[in-house]
Amino acid sequence: MASIYKRGDNYYLDYSNSKFITPTNPQGRKRESLGKISKQEAEAKRKKIEYELAYLPTTQESPQINFVDYVNTYLIQFNLKYPSSYETSQHTLLIDFEPIFKNHMLHEITINDINGFIGLKKGHIKTATINRKLSILRALLNQAKADNFETPNFKIKELPNKDSRPPKYFTIEELETIYREDTLYAHWWQFLANTGLRMGEMRNLKVDDIQKDSIYIVSSDSQRTKSGKWRYIPINDNTRKSLDQFDMTGEYLLPRQHNDTPITRFRRICERSGIKKEKWGVHCLRHTFASHLVMNNVPLRTVQILLGHASIQTTEQYAHLSPDYLKDSLGNLNL
Repeated sequence: MASIYKRGDNYYLDYSNSKFITPTNPQGRKRESLGKISKQEAEAKRKKIEYELAYLPTTQESPQINFVDYVNTYLIQFNLKYPSSYETSQHTLLIDFEPIFKNHMLHEITINDINGFIGLKKGHIKTATINRKLSILRALLNQAKADNFETPNFKIKELPNKDSRPPKYFTIEELETIYREDTLYAHWWQFLANTGLRMGEMRNLKVDDIQKDSIYIVSSDSQRTKSGKWRYIPINDNTRKSLDQFDMTGEYLLPRQHNDTPITRFRRICERSGIKKEKWGVHCLRHTFASHLVMNNVPLRTVQILLGHASIQTTEQYAHLSPDYLKDSLGNLNL
């Protein structure tokens, strides 16, 4: 077992293992300074060391760990580093991969298992989505290797993606249908559609960062945005209306222990609303925010800043939606 305690401004980790036993340390006990970090980060490190100790080998070989066990500790660390992407990674690892690999040790995953997953998804979701899910699994395996666990000895390669299509977004009519269908949390979806926040950014948004006319998305060591940079988003009328439906008395806009998983709930609401399956992802609300800005002739650079895109190339995917895009490009050419 491992425990944490605080002395002054620093947290400390206290644990023991038979491998550490020496004549001067008969109990095999170790104490490690974690520095000036939050209690949440210290607790995550405690859980991580407990997993490592549970699978610590008696030889110099890399320890082996079950897929499900490693996912649990990996997601704790991932949430601390990349909270804005946590929701997506959690859903992919628990919903897409855990049912397939739940009886596997990490190192037992084979290329045939990966090809089997691809076969199940191909034809049902886009190639880009399959590649995104594979990249999440690849990141987990890379971290496991960095943690000295035994991992598969093959590389997960992306599928060639020949698709080139404009981003999918909701029309005003589709949004209104979604709002009517969800009698409990319509304000969640209205808030996301009018701010363009990632689900993880909304989950980690503090009430104090919501001002009268704008919302500040702050990036810090404990709650990092995807780009690692802060930004602010003006509050329009419908954002303000949605905020009126939230409980603003707590520290965070969303309760910390909410039983409804937003991604799963949104998929069900879209299905009941008769929305095409290709739009069932909650991230489509972010695409909707960007798409309608572009279609209202908001400059791409402004859209990039509002979305927090690190690269303008990502924002340029929406350019073709603008009614002024390539306008008058042919001039008087009439062949």
